[in-house]
Amino acid sequence: MEPFVVIAHLLNITYLLFIALFVSACACRWPAVAKILWTAFVVRSIFALFHFYIAPLVDSGSDAISFELTASEWAQDGFVGALGKFPGPSSKFISWIISLFYATLGSSMLLAQSLSVFMGTGMVLLGWLLARELWDERTALKVGWVLTFFPTLILYSALTMRESYIYFFLTLSLLGVVRWVRTDRLRPLLLATFGFVASTFFHGAMFVGLLAFAAVVLWRSLKSLIAGLLRLKISVIKTTVTFLVLVILGGYLNGSVSVDKIGDISNIFDKKVLILKTEKSTRSSGDLEDGASFPVFLVPNSNFELLYKTPIRMIYFAFAPFPWDVKKLPHLIGVADGLMYLILFYLICRNRKAIWADRAALTILFILLVYLLAFGIGTGNFGTGIRHRSKLVIMFIILAAPYLPYFRWHLKRRRFSPFPVKKRSKLLLKKQSLKNFNE
Repeated sequence: MEPFVVIAHLLNITYLLFIALFVSACACRWPAVAKILWTAFVVRSIFALFHFYIAPLVDSGSDAISFELTASEWAQDGFVGALGKFPGPSSKFISWIISLFYATLGSSMLLAQSLSVFMGTGMVLLGWLLARELWDERTALKVGWVLTFFPTLILYSALTMRESYIYFFLTLSLLGVVRWVRTDRLRPLLLATFGFVASTFFHGAMFVGLLAFAAVVLWRSLKSLIAGLLRLKISVIKTTVTFLVLVILGGYLNGSVSVDKIGDISNIFDKKVLILKTEKSTRSSGDLEDGASFPVFLVPNSNFELLYKTPIRMIYFAFAPFPWDVKKLPHLIGVADGLMYLILFYLICRNRKAIWADRAALTILFILLVYLLAFGIGTGNFGTGIRHRSKLVIMFIILAAPYLPYFRWHLKRRRFSPFPVKKRSKLLLKKQSLKNFNE
């Protein structure tokens, strides 16, 4: 092997070693979650290295390749040149982020994958913090282990995909949501807003989460503002927040604010646009030849059909493919994935009383339903649906968390003894009897 190739391989591994330093720092800061973080990092690193050196992973095709190639192309213009390629909220935003690292450290697909590993591992830490904030320490550990080994979270955290970044920022936003609901302070409100906005830059459809959260903020702010007016005590911060939320929502409602892949509000509630969108996603899907498209009967042809077919599309998005949808052997992977979401949904139903009694959990549930509505309308095949719903799995897991199974592993130290267990026990009994006799 040539020295240059060896050096290149060593540099590639170095990227993961830098992440290991970050994991080590987090483990020292939060020792209770140290085992979980190290396990999450190691598992994701193994999959990333397997993809890079041995064989491509599932769903590592056109999107991942396109993001990496675009990043390499932009990095050729140097750091300043790549900085000037800022694409705004679009599918190319991840390419822009990677291009800045490429321009600084050199182009390497494993570097791009390492960034995904970093975001995926960070998401596990944030998920643990979120569960601890919402429920308790024991439940947080359960959530941490589930996030560590959830298949799609591992897969997309080992590839050059947008999903790992969205996992991180959406979980960050939910952490801010819970803290804001509990404390009503400005800092967690800004944290939640930042997380939603950041996730929107990677995928336009994530904007509906920001809209859902803005609606919650507006509702609580208006209630607080009215109560303040009645008491002749007005909070400047809450008044400002209410005003800003009204401006954002107003701009979106009148069409002056538009987001890629969503458009303005008039398009969302326009029947003709909806029908065209669902027909395109269902009948013209890139996965159509693979037999992964939703049933054609789910395309609405009237207002009445739109009314009752949208909930069915939401169900298909969340849990498909079902056994009767299997047309090829790879579809069985999708069935297994859908089954895990069905189990999580069942656990959420069991946890309904605790959710209903907690305003923070209710807020997360509301945001989840809004996301399911948006993606249910815009997704037409379960091949794409598996990837998209993985963005929302943190909300499924966190709402089901108290009823997740708890596993505990004990590593018992065995002391060496020249005697077998039976003989050793007899000797101990003999010594104990002699001791009692002497006493």
